[in-house]
Amino acid sequence: MEFSPHDSMASPPSPTGSSGNSMVNIIYILYLIGFFIPGTSAMGIILAYINRDSSTQPYTSHFQFQITLFLKGLLYAIAGLVLYLCSIAIAALTGGAGIILLAFPALLMLWWAAWTIYSIIRGMSALNRNLPIS
Repeated sequence: MEFSPHDSMASPPSPTGSSGNSMVNIIYILYLIGFFIPGTSAMGIILAYINRDSSTQPYTSHFQFQITLFLKGLLYAIAGLVLYLCSIAIAALTGGAGIILLAFPALLMLWWAAWTIYSIIRGMSALNRNLPIS
């Protein structure tokens, strides 16, 4: 369909591709939903990988940021799990006295959640201004 200036219902084609904006927003929302529904973040990283190479700026930087955000979050989750298991083992070996060590994985996971939410908000803010994320 070609754009006609006389057609009030048509809009001019976007040189940046508005579908990239929608997909980036969908992935950010999937990451936020991932805090409550497991698996949606995994769908988000798959979509980011699929769309990364075929997108234009500023969307390419957002897709790369989303991939990096997911991978860093995965590292935080693995580190939190290892710390949790180690603190449980220490608590078992010390007869429960090491239970205080459970604060470390809990604090790490709280930091990860806060950092992730901050990063998503920062990314969505840059996207709304049509800027690449840095």
